[in-house]
Amino acid sequence: MYALGFDPGGQKQFGWCVTEISQVEGLNLIDSGTASDSASAVAAATKYVTDGNQIASVGIDSPLYWTHEGTRRADALIKSEMKRLGARHGGGTVQHVNSLRGACLVQGILTARLLRVMFPSIRITETHPKALLWLIKIASQDLRAVDVRMSHLVRYISGGTDSVSEHERDAALGAIAAWSMVTHSQGWRDLYLIEEQTFVPVPPVEYWMPIP
Repeated sequence: MYALGFDPGGQKQFGWCVTEISQVEGLNLIDSGTASDSASAVAAATKYVTDGNQIASVGIDSPLYWTHEGTRRADALIKSEMKRLGARHGGGTVQHVNSLRGACLVQGILTARLLRVMFPSIRITETHPKALLWLIKIASQDLRAVDVRMSHLVRYISGGTDSVSEHERDAALGAIAAWSMVTHSQGWRDLYLIEEQTFVPVPPVEYWMPIP
């Protein structure tokens, strides 16, 4: 079974990864890379898949739903927890939907749509990799999120090297969130459930993060 991760970005900055799920050892990174758009990233990540049932879950670094007014409750909760843990720039990590650039906002939705058409039953969770690094207590005031390498993530994923790009690392963090979604990892929950009056372009979606 596979867990996929995507980190939408601009030209040659769209990170993707494929991980294999082991009930004993967690995740093992099979392949990763960068693309320029959602179609290329999805094609690269699914080339190992011969049956849609092989994909257990997907994590995408993009807002996958919107609220009709105000700030999403999940985002406010994550920012509050990051601030408690010492993060200085939670607002830049989990941005308001109206402030996001097109690659993250639109390409993320397009990625979810392509995957939903190809594999209708897969579970998809929204992710925020740099926020996740704080919430799993790897990023700190002494170790900036931008400086976190794959070697710091060995508790969750093996097989990666520190030579992978930041975009690939963020895609791997998406796969970790996707894996935690299907395994109901202790301390994780679906933050989508606390929202009201949402619009979901590509339903259904979830928003799993390690929030107490």
